[in-house]
Amino acid sequence: MRSRGGTPAIAVIVIGAAAAIACSELKSAVVADDAGGGGDAQDGSTPSELEDGGTLSDDGSGPGGGFEAGPKGDSGVGPAAACRKIPLDCLDPAPANVIEVTTESTLQDAFANAKVGDTVQVRGKTLASGWQVPAYVTLRGCEGAAISGNIGFAGSGGTIEGFVVSGSIIANKSGSYVVRYNRFIAGTAPNEAGVSGRSIDSLVSASVTLVVDSNSFEGRPAGVEARTNYDTMTHAVDITVRNNAFAHVARPFVASESGLVGVINAKLEHNSFYDFDTAISFVGVDRKSTTSGNLFVRGTKGIEGSAYDVAYSLAWQVTTPAATPPVSGTFAIGAPALVDADAGDLRLGASSAAVDAIPNGSMVPAEDYLGCPRPAGAVGAAPKSDIGAFESQP
Repeated sequence: MRSRGGTPAIAVIVIGAAAAIACSELKSAVVADDAGGGGDAQDGSTPSELEDGGTLSDDGSGPGGGFEAGPKGDSGVGPAAACRKIPLDCLDPAPANVIEVTTESTLQDAFANAKVGDTVQVRGKTLASGWQVPAYVTLRGCEGAAISGNIGFAGSGGTIEGFVVSGSIIANKSGSYVVRYNRFIAGTAPNEAGVSGRSIDSLVSASVTLVVDSNSFEGRPAGVEARTNYDTMTHAVDITVRNNAFAHVARPFVASESGLVGVINAKLEHNSFYDFDTAISFVGVDRKSTTSGNLFVRGTKGIEGSAYDVAYSLAWQVTTPAATPPVSGTFAIGAPALVDADAGDLRLGASSAAVDAIPNGSMVPAEDYLGCPRPAGAVGAAPKSDIGAFESQP
């Protein structure tokens, strides 16, 4: 199988009645130092009309590929059991707090009329650049809904979930934001991160809190970024990246802190990285970053840059796991026994050194990528947790 320099054919499959991820002919590119555009959450254009999700191809580059997970299999146990529906089901549009596009409203009207706590549900349509999610509203995609451009948030809170994303989701205003349960695929912008939390506008203070949880990133040059800039006012990003699966992503996570007042607090836990150049990069970050429970397989550099801790993380076939030595902690070395890594299936096999590798009582996320409980204790009675995004179930 060819890696980043070619056009690898990938199929990520969770067997049985559980979950399936499929993608093919994914292409990656070299990542530039500046992976984002300007400080705006859009490209300056007027929000485009919605298109049918089916206008994107069905070869893994748009809706039709991706997760097709159902509920647990008949046994409800084992690594094939998915506890969260993937892709997300459509919600019943009947309740007043669910506004469905386009059966009940246009997206423009839905955003104009949505209230705090509402969900704007996009069923099978594609969003291009220019849209901004209203404050404390959830934008939910289902039935192949996609984001093909750059979209962001209009207010001080919001959630985006359930989309196939070939563009970018940008959080650059003061507030708290969640990006979860999406599938990020290769797009047309060569250096663009799938998710960007940033405070880089010279005349605008911004203190951004961003959680990137349980997404897949496939064949992109860049996955998630945190960026600050400038010497006055407030420029801060507090970012948590957890339970994400990165396959054939050259630079899955980059934190770049510049400017006298820039502050980045980064926490990366229980992510799986497969086939990468540098999995985690901290550039000029003053505060110590936390990394825990991460799995690094087949890459050049695991973590490089500013001060960071390592806890309960495993590296395998990585040239330099710690390109910059950590402040504390070490990487475990052992075969992860991924179910089918060349096909992109990053679940852990029964013989994996990552299974039950985290002691009982350690702080771990309550769920894994598939929404299954963590810790589970696949071997024996002790509820130990696994390293990486996927938790083997007993």
